[in-house]
Amino acid sequence: MKNKFLKTILALSAICIAFYSCKDDDTLPIDFDDLINTGVPFASEITTNGSTNVNKLDPGSSSFSKDYQLVSPAGGTDISKVEVYVSLTGQNINAAEALLATADASSFTATGGYPEVNISYDGAAIIAALGIDASNLEGGDTFNYRLALTNPQGTFSDVSANFDNQSADHTFSSTVVCDSPTLPAGDWVIDMQDSYGDGWQPTTGNGGGAGITVTLSDGSTIEIGLCTPYEPPGYACTTGLSSGSATITIPANVSGDWTFNGDFWGEMSFQIYGPSGSTVATGTAGASAGPIALNLCNE
Repeated sequence: MKNKFLKTILALSAICIAFYSCKDDDTLPIDFDDLINTGVPFASEITTNGSTNVNKLDPGSSSFSKDYQLVSPAGGTDISKVEVYVSLTGQNINAAEALLATADASSFTATGGYPEVNISYDGAAIIAALGIDASNLEGGDTFNYRLALTNPQGTFSDVSANFDNQSADHTFSSTVVCDSPTLPAGDWVIDMQDSYGDGWQPTTGNGGGAGITVTLSDGSTIEIGLCTPYEPPGYACTTGLSSGSATITIPANVSGDWTFNGDFWGEMSFQIYGPSGSTVATGTAGASAGPIALNLCNE
Protein backbone atom coordinates (compact mmCIF):
# COMPACT_ATOMS: atom_id res chain seq x y z
CA MET A 1 0.00 0.00 0.00
CA LYS A 2 1.34 3.34 -0.99
CA ASN A 3 2.12 6.32 1.21
CA LYS A 4 -0.26 9.08 0.09
CA PHE A 5 2.12 11.65 1.54
CA LEU A 6 4.86 10.35 -0.74
CA LYS A 7 2.62 10.77 -3.78
CA THR A 8 1.93 14.37 -2.86
CA ILE A 9 5.64 15.07 -2.30
CA LEU A 10 6.49 13.59 -5.70
CA ALA A 11 3.85 15.73 -7.39
CA LEU A 12 5.11 18.88 -5.67
CA SER A 13 8.70 18.00 -6.56
CA ALA A 14 7.75 17.73 -10.24
CA ILE A 15 6.12 21.15 -10.10
CA CYS A 16 9.18 22.66 -8.41
CA ILE A 17 11.51 21.14 -11.01
CA ALA A 18 9.35 22.49 -13.83
CA PHE A 19 9.29 25.94 -12.21
CA TYR A 20 13.05 25.99 -11.71
CA SER A 21 13.64 24.84 -15.27
CA CYS A 22 11.49 27.67 -16.62
CA LYS A 23 13.34 30.29 -14.53
CA ASP A 24 16.60 30.06 -16.41
CA ASP A 25 15.91 31.16 -19.97
CA ASP A 26 19.59 30.67 -20.86
CA THR A 27 19.24 26.89 -20.51
CA LEU A 28 16.32 26.59 -22.93
CA PRO A 29 17.11 25.36 -26.46
CA ILE A 30 14.33 27.55 -27.91
CA ASP A 31 13.66 31.26 -27.53
CA PHE A 32 9.90 31.12 -27.00
CA ASP A 33 9.57 34.82 -27.83
CA ASP A 34 10.57 34.00 -31.41
CA LEU A 35 8.36 30.95 -31.98
CA ILE A 36 5.68 32.60 -34.11
CA ASN A 37 7.78 33.75 -37.00
CA THR A 38 6.58 32.32 -40.32
CA GLY A 39 3.09 33.75 -40.56
CA VAL A 40 1.51 30.29 -40.50
CA PRO A 41 -1.91 30.66 -38.83
CA PHE A 42 -3.31 28.01 -36.53
CA ALA A 43 -6.37 27.19 -34.45
CA SER A 44 -6.09 26.32 -30.76
CA GLU A 45 -9.07 24.51 -29.26
CA ILE A 46 -10.74 26.21 -26.30
CA THR A 47 -13.65 23.89 -25.50
CA THR A 48 -15.65 20.95 -26.81
CA ASN A 49 -19.38 21.17 -26.19
CA GLY A 50 -21.20 17.84 -26.11
CA SER A 51 -20.16 14.28 -26.90
CA THR A 52 -18.33 13.85 -30.20
CA ASN A 53 -19.79 10.35 -30.71
CA VAL A 54 -22.12 9.82 -33.68
CA ASN A 55 -25.17 7.61 -33.08
CA LYS A 56 -25.65 5.13 -35.94
CA LEU A 57 -29.28 4.57 -34.96
CA ASP A 58 -30.15 8.29 -35.14
CA PRO A 59 -27.32 10.38 -36.66
CA GLY A 60 -29.35 13.58 -36.56
CA SER A 61 -29.50 13.38 -32.76
CA SER A 62 -25.69 13.56 -32.56
CA SER A 63 -24.41 17.10 -32.44
CA PHE A 64 -21.50 18.88 -30.82
CA SER A 65 -19.47 22.01 -31.29
CA LYS A 66 -15.93 23.21 -30.72
CA ASP A 67 -14.65 26.68 -29.90
CA TYR A 68 -11.28 27.66 -31.34
CA GLN A 69 -8.92 30.59 -30.88
CA LEU A 70 -7.37 31.71 -34.18
CA VAL A 71 -3.71 32.70 -33.91
CA SER A 72 -1.28 34.37 -36.30
CA PRO A 73 1.46 37.04 -36.12
CA ALA A 74 -1.19 39.54 -37.26
CA GLY A 75 -3.29 38.73 -34.21
CA GLY A 76 -5.51 36.38 -36.19
CA THR A 77 -7.08 39.28 -38.11
CA ASP A 78 -5.57 38.07 -41.40
CA ILE A 79 -7.39 34.71 -41.24
CA SER A 80 -10.23 34.84 -43.76
CA LYS A 81 -11.84 31.44 -43.25
CA VAL A 82 -11.68 28.10 -41.47
CA GLU A 83 -12.69 24.96 -43.36
CA VAL A 84 -13.44 21.56 -41.85
CA TYR A 85 -12.90 18.36 -43.82
CA VAL A 86 -14.07 14.90 -42.80
CA SER A 87 -13.25 11.34 -43.84
CA LEU A 88 -14.33 7.89 -42.60
CA THR A 89 -12.29 4.91 -41.52
CA GLY A 90 -14.72 2.02 -41.14
CA GLN A 91 -14.96 -1.73 -40.86
CA ASN A 92 -17.32 -2.10 -43.83
CA ILE A 93 -16.72 1.12 -45.75
CA ASN A 94 -14.20 3.94 -45.99
CA ALA A 95 -14.84 7.41 -47.37
CA ALA A 96 -12.36 9.88 -48.78
CA GLU A 97 -12.05 13.36 -47.33
CA ALA A 98 -14.86 15.80 -48.13
CA LEU A 99 -15.60 19.39 -47.18
CA LEU A 100 -17.96 19.47 -44.20
CA ALA A 101 -18.20 23.12 -43.15
CA THR A 102 -16.78 26.58 -43.79
CA ALA A 103 -16.67 29.47 -41.32
CA ASP A 104 -15.67 32.80 -42.84
CA ALA A 105 -14.38 35.84 -40.99
CA SER A 106 -17.86 37.30 -40.56
CA SER A 107 -18.63 34.50 -38.09
CA PHE A 108 -15.53 35.12 -35.95
CA THR A 109 -15.90 36.83 -32.58
CA ALA A 110 -13.35 38.94 -30.75
CA THR A 111 -13.24 39.90 -27.09
CA GLY A 112 -10.06 41.95 -27.10
CA GLY A 113 -7.63 39.16 -27.93
CA TYR A 114 -7.30 36.73 -30.81
CA PRO A 115 -10.51 36.07 -32.76
CA GLU A 116 -12.53 32.98 -31.89
CA VAL A 117 -14.85 30.78 -33.90
CA ASN A 118 -17.49 28.21 -32.96
CA ILE A 119 -17.90 25.29 -35.35
CA SER A 120 -20.90 22.99 -35.05
CA TYR A 121 -20.93 19.35 -36.11
CA ASP A 122 -24.05 17.28 -36.86
CA GLY A 123 -24.13 13.53 -37.48
CA ALA A 124 -26.61 13.76 -40.35
CA ALA A 125 -24.56 16.49 -42.05
CA ILE A 126 -21.37 14.45 -41.66
CA ILE A 127 -22.97 11.43 -43.35
CA ALA A 128 -24.43 13.62 -46.12
CA ALA A 129 -21.07 15.29 -46.79
CA LEU A 130 -19.44 11.89 -47.26
CA GLY A 131 -22.33 10.52 -49.36
CA ILE A 132 -22.56 7.27 -47.39
CA ASP A 133 -25.41 5.09 -46.09
CA ALA A 134 -25.54 5.08 -42.28
CA SER A 135 -26.66 1.44 -42.30
CA ASN A 136 -23.16 0.47 -43.47
CA LEU A 137 -21.55 1.96 -40.36
CA GLU A 138 -20.39 -0.19 -37.45
CA GLY A 139 -19.70 0.65 -33.86
CA GLY A 140 -16.11 1.79 -33.48
CA ASP A 141 -15.85 3.31 -36.97
CA THR A 142 -14.19 6.72 -36.85
CA PHE A 143 -14.87 10.03 -38.54
CA ASN A 144 -11.61 11.95 -38.97
CA TYR A 145 -11.67 15.75 -39.07
CA ARG A 146 -9.12 18.25 -40.36
CA LEU A 147 -9.15 22.04 -40.03
CA ALA A 148 -7.67 24.25 -42.75
CA LEU A 149 -7.03 27.96 -42.12
CA THR A 150 -6.67 30.48 -44.92
CA ASN A 151 -4.80 33.80 -44.79
CA PRO A 152 -3.09 35.85 -47.56
CA GLN A 153 -0.15 33.43 -47.59
CA GLY A 154 -2.27 30.39 -48.38
CA THR A 155 -4.23 27.59 -46.71
CA PHE A 156 -2.65 25.68 -43.83
CA SER A 157 -3.41 22.49 -41.91
CA ASP A 158 -0.07 20.96 -40.98
CA VAL A 159 1.85 21.79 -37.83
CA SER A 160 5.03 23.62 -38.81
CA ALA A 161 8.38 21.92 -38.39
CA ASN A 162 9.91 25.06 -36.88
CA PHE A 163 7.60 25.00 -33.83
CA ASP A 164 5.68 28.17 -34.60
CA ASN A 165 2.28 26.52 -34.28
CA GLN A 166 2.83 23.59 -31.96
CA SER A 167 -0.38 24.49 -30.10
CA ALA A 168 -2.45 23.77 -33.20
CA ASP A 169 -5.54 21.58 -32.79
CA HIS A 170 -6.22 20.88 -36.45
CA THR A 171 -7.23 17.21 -36.30
CA PHE A 172 -9.50 15.07 -34.16
CA SER A 173 -11.86 12.12 -34.58
CA SER A 174 -15.25 10.91 -33.40
CA THR A 175 -16.55 7.39 -32.91
CA VAL A 176 -19.67 5.70 -34.25
CA VAL A 177 -21.82 4.27 -31.46
CA CYS A 178 -25.33 2.87 -31.11
CA ASP A 179 -27.36 4.67 -28.46
CA SER A 180 -30.57 2.77 -27.70
CA PRO A 181 -33.57 4.29 -25.87
CA THR A 182 -33.30 1.50 -23.29
CA LEU A 183 -30.36 -0.39 -21.87
CA PRO A 184 -29.98 -4.09 -22.73
CA ALA A 185 -31.28 -6.11 -19.80
CA GLY A 186 -28.99 -8.56 -18.04
CA ASP A 187 -25.63 -8.72 -16.32
CA TRP A 188 -23.05 -6.06 -17.11
CA VAL A 189 -19.38 -6.47 -16.14
CA ILE A 190 -17.09 -3.58 -15.26
CA ASP A 191 -13.36 -4.32 -15.09
CA MET A 192 -11.35 -1.69 -13.22
CA GLN A 193 -7.64 -0.94 -12.87
CA ASP A 194 -5.50 1.47 -10.87
CA SER A 195 -1.97 1.98 -12.18
CA TYR A 196 -0.54 2.97 -8.77
CA GLY A 197 -2.16 0.06 -6.94
CA ASP A 198 -4.07 1.86 -4.20
CA GLY A 199 -7.68 1.65 -5.34
CA TRP A 200 -9.70 4.47 -6.82
CA GLN A 201 -9.69 8.11 -5.73
CA PRO A 202 -12.14 9.79 -8.13
CA THR A 203 -12.70 13.23 -6.62
CA THR A 204 -10.28 13.67 -3.70
CA GLY A 205 -6.78 12.54 -2.83
CA ASN A 206 -8.19 9.95 -0.45
CA GLY A 207 -11.21 8.78 -2.43
CA GLY A 208 -14.39 10.80 -2.57
CA GLY A 209 -16.92 8.12 -3.46
CA ALA A 210 -17.66 5.93 -6.44
CA GLY A 211 -15.79 6.27 -9.71
CA ILE A 212 -18.75 5.27 -11.88
CA THR A 213 -22.43 5.97 -11.24
CA VAL A 214 -25.33 4.42 -13.15
CA THR A 215 -28.64 6.27 -12.76
CA LEU A 216 -31.62 4.24 -14.01
CA SER A 217 -35.03 5.49 -15.10
CA ASP A 218 -36.72 3.33 -12.42
CA GLY A 219 -35.19 5.64 -9.80
CA SER A 220 -32.37 3.35 -8.69
CA THR A 221 -28.67 4.26 -8.62
CA ILE A 222 -25.70 1.91 -8.86
CA GLU A 223 -22.26 2.99 -7.65
CA ILE A 224 -19.11 1.25 -8.89
CA GLY A 225 -15.41 1.55 -8.05
CA LEU A 226 -12.34 0.01 -6.47
CA CYS A 227 -12.16 0.42 -2.71
CA THR A 228 -9.75 3.08 -1.46
CA PRO A 229 -7.67 2.23 1.63
CA TYR A 230 -7.53 5.83 2.83
CA GLU A 231 -11.11 6.40 3.99
CA PRO A 232 -14.42 4.56 4.41
CA PRO A 233 -15.71 4.27 0.84
CA GLY A 234 -19.35 5.01 1.65
CA TYR A 235 -20.68 2.62 -1.03
CA ALA A 236 -20.41 -1.07 -1.96
CA CYS A 237 -17.00 -0.86 -3.59
CA THR A 238 -15.05 -3.67 -5.24
CA THR A 239 -12.08 -5.15 -3.38
CA GLY A 240 -8.75 -4.86 -5.15
CA LEU A 241 -6.05 -2.20 -5.01
CA SER A 242 -4.66 -2.72 -8.52
CA SER A 243 -7.66 -4.28 -10.26
CA GLY A 244 -11.09 -5.70 -9.67
CA SER A 245 -14.31 -6.62 -11.44
CA ALA A 246 -17.91 -5.76 -10.62
CA THR A 247 -21.10 -7.25 -12.06
CA ILE A 248 -24.37 -5.33 -12.04
CA THR A 249 -27.81 -6.38 -13.26
CA ILE A 250 -29.88 -4.04 -15.40
CA PRO A 251 -33.62 -4.84 -15.42
CA ALA A 252 -35.70 -4.86 -18.58
CA ASN A 253 -37.30 -1.75 -20.10
CA VAL A 254 -35.23 0.89 -18.33
CA SER A 255 -32.99 3.61 -19.67
CA GLY A 256 -29.99 4.93 -17.79
CA ASP A 257 -27.12 7.35 -17.65
CA TRP A 258 -23.57 6.17 -17.00
CA THR A 259 -21.27 8.78 -15.48
CA PHE A 260 -17.54 8.80 -14.78
CA ASN A 261 -16.95 10.90 -11.67
CA GLY A 262 -13.29 11.75 -12.14
CA ASP A 263 -9.70 10.56 -11.67
CA PHE A 264 -7.96 12.71 -9.06
CA TRP A 265 -4.47 11.19 -9.49
CA GLY A 266 -4.71 10.16 -13.16
CA GLU A 267 -4.43 6.42 -12.43
CA MET A 268 -7.88 4.94 -13.09
CA SER A 269 -8.99 2.94 -16.13
CA PHE A 270 -11.96 0.70 -16.88
CA GLN A 271 -13.76 -1.45 -19.45
CA ILE A 272 -17.52 -2.00 -19.53
CA TYR A 273 -19.04 -5.14 -21.10
CA GLY A 274 -22.72 -5.50 -22.00
CA PRO A 275 -24.85 -8.62 -21.40
CA SER A 276 -23.68 -10.19 -24.68
CA GLY A 277 -20.05 -9.76 -23.66
CA SER A 278 -19.21 -7.02 -26.15
CA THR A 279 -17.12 -4.05 -25.05
CA VAL A 280 -19.47 -1.06 -24.82
CA ALA A 281 -17.15 1.54 -23.24
CA THR A 282 -13.59 2.04 -22.07
CA GLY A 283 -11.87 4.68 -19.97
CA THR A 284 -8.18 5.48 -19.83
CA ALA A 285 -6.13 6.92 -16.97
CA GLY A 286 -6.49 10.65 -16.56
CA ALA A 287 -9.91 10.91 -18.21
CA SER A 288 -12.07 13.87 -17.24
CA ALA A 289 -15.32 13.49 -15.34
CA GLY A 290 -18.43 13.32 -17.50
CA PRO A 291 -20.96 11.07 -19.25
CA ILE A 292 -19.81 7.64 -20.42
CA ALA A 293 -20.94 7.03 -24.01
CA LEU A 294 -22.00 3.42 -24.56
CA ASN A 295 -21.48 1.68 -27.91
CA LEU A 296 -24.42 -0.72 -28.09
CA CYS A 297 -24.05 -1.64 -31.78
CA ASN A 298 -23.11 -5.22 -30.94
CA GLU A 299 -25.59 -5.75 -28.11
